[in-house]
Amino acid sequence: MVSEKSEPLFALDIGTRTVVGLTAIPGTKGLTIKAVEILEHQTRSMLDGQIHDIPRVAELIRRLKARLEKKVGPLRDVAVAAAGRALKTCRGKAVRAVNGSRLEADAVRGLELEALEQARRELAGDEESAGRYHCVGYSVVEYKLDGTTIGNLLGQRGQEASAEVIGTFLPKVVVESLAAALEAADLQMRALTLEPIAAIHALIPASMRKLNLALVDVGAGTSDIALTAEGTVVAYGMVPSAGDEITEALAETWLLDFDTAETAKRNWRDAEIRFTDVLGHSRKVPGPEFVQSMAPAVDGLSELIAREILSLNGRPPAAVLLIGGGSLTPGLPESLARKLGLPQDRVAVRSVDHVAGFARIPPRLKGPDGVTPLGIALAALEHPVQTATVRVGSAEVHLFDFRDLTIGDALIQAGIHIRSLFGRPGAALTVTIGGERRVVPGSPGSGPEIRLNGSPATLDSPVTSGDHIEVRPGQNGKDARCRIEDLIPPLQSLSVYVNGVSQPVPPRVFMNGHRVKPDTQVVDRAMIEAYIPEQLRDVLEDVGRPEAFSQREIHFTWNGSSVQYVHPNWIVTLNGVAAEPGTVVAAGDRIEIVEAPPPVLADWLVTNPERSPGRPALTVTVNGQLVRLDGEDYRAFRCNGRPADPGTPLQDGDDWVEVWDEQVGEWIISDLFRVIDPEGLRPADARSFHVEVNGAEATFTTPLHTGDNVRLYWR
Repeated sequence: MVSEKSEPLFALDIGTRTVVGLTAIPGTKGLTIKAVEILEHQTRSMLDGQIHDIPRVAELIRRLKARLEKKVGPLRDVAVAAAGRALKTCRGKAVRAVNGSRLEADAVRGLELEALEQARRELAGDEESAGRYHCVGYSVVEYKLDGTTIGNLLGQRGQEASAEVIGTFLPKVVVESLAAALEAADLQMRALTLEPIAAIHALIPASMRKLNLALVDVGAGTSDIALTAEGTVVAYGMVPSAGDEITEALAETWLLDFDTAETAKRNWRDAEIRFTDVLGHSRKVPGPEFVQSMAPAVDGLSELIAREILSLNGRPPAAVLLIGGGSLTPGLPESLARKLGLPQDRVAVRSVDHVAGFARIPPRLKGPDGVTPLGIALAALEHPVQTATVRVGSAEVHLFDFRDLTIGDALIQAGIHIRSLFGRPGAALTVTIGGERRVVPGSPGSGPEIRLNGSPATLDSPVTSGDHIEVRPGQNGKDARCRIEDLIPPLQSLSVYVNGVSQPVPPRVFMNGHRVKPDTQVVDRAMIEAYIPEQLRDVLEDVGRPEAFSQREIHFTWNGSSVQYVHPNWIVTLNGVAAEPGTVVAAGDRIEIVEAPPPVLADWLVTNPERSPGRPALTVTVNGQLVRLDGEDYRAFRCNGRPADPGTPLQDGDDWVEVWDEQVGEWIISDLFRVIDPEGLRPADARSFHVEVNGAEATFTTPLHTGDNVRLYWR
């Protein structure tokens, strides 16, 4: 705050083309301007807001100061602004694993600051040089949770969160060179602001700063941009193109040197523009035709400005305010409105016929190029930027309070990595249960313990000069641990009866193919299956009767060849019916398990139909009717040289031999007489019996085969 005293307030706007100085006296009705001086640079000692030739700039300031002192007396202290065109913008992004933890305010703020820190390192090129830049503001471009864009991270849960910000930085060299030029002109910097902030002080009262507005200062070499929202400046930008580009386009179109083109441009309102080109030709160009020749260059400039506004703001602002000498370029407001998709009345050149805080504004400052020097004076009176020195641990950190300073700003300027202050979340467990992937988060890491002057604080806590900040990093979270039973839904045991006794069948649990207990600790990337067994084989295994479907092998010889027979040790029935291992079991079923009788030859013969006893059945046609003769046994057996039969037990090492019954041969005609009585076919006067097989004469001993056609008849 500049106090009211004998020496007036001295505000100085050091621009690329001109230097504007004014003096004012605070009063009850606001600042009263006592004197104004404007001088132009004779050389390119200023480029894009940066002082390139300190002695020449200091000499121009000294001359301007001398002129003012003749009117108001000695001047020692001065309020200045760092050029908005000197600001650097850069994007930064931070990604952090959160493993399902809920995101609290300090964690979200820490993620933003981490992204801002990355932007500053990106801008500087390396970490060591990052301290050469002061952050003067940033805005969030985008939050993401698990790869999906989200409006606000606060209170959200997910596996991975990220924040992208666009930060605005002021190189220290800009402030240092500004201070050096003032010192060389015997002046002391008593107040510092940024040109966009100064312009906002002059044009946009606090009540309007809730609006999303774009302020564009179109100068000679650059167009500086500031965006307001929620009561403050949220972003800054710069386009390296402005009034000089229009001048250069006119010079090329009409073959003019730069100074002649600049003079012609400033006279664009004249009905006729007169100039002499580089070939010595005197020209008279109608004003409208001259203005039309600027249109392509104006369109190109508005395209660049619109693109930068959209990049910074993410969408068209509510309105655009144009200031600076270049804003007077004909057609610029209309072209910019088209590029932004705004109504033409939402883009306007702002003059300063009246600015709150001034008793009267002299005519020389009422144009759009008078906004910044007036704003510098107001900012010096109401909110001068000062240097704040705070201690972070045992280190001193110097900050410029271009905005409300917080502990987070101090930590970044101190070179502390924000990420290192937040404990890492414990490792998560990733498991697959029944084909569905699940993540079990570890415990969240804790945030830093911050104390400001001995009291608890957060990253957002404001700081002032002389404050002492102490920070203790947070603790890492614990890795996830859980048991299988914590992840699977409760499974009811199956109850069945085994030989009349009720038996509970517990659920089956497998991890990575191995059967485990439900209270087994889960390992990362585990494949888990849990189910109630349904097949009889599994049920009997779980009730302690895994042998119920066991078998034994019996090896013996059959007619000299080695053979084997597999015989069950037990007979298993389910609800009175013989059951197989895969038979499905339901609650309350009754299972009976009894020891199987010893194996006999008949058991083996049944499982080997090609070796079963008896000759095949015979089916033939007799006198047009089908006749079937059942098969007959025509073998006998010997086991280890002794007579045997199908009921003889089978044992390992036995030697079995088939013995053919010589009295039993193949089927013949006489075998038909077991089921057919020839006398029943005999007519009363018949004397002889005849047989034909398949149309050929046959006898009683003619062989028969299935499918034969037999005719029996009398004569």
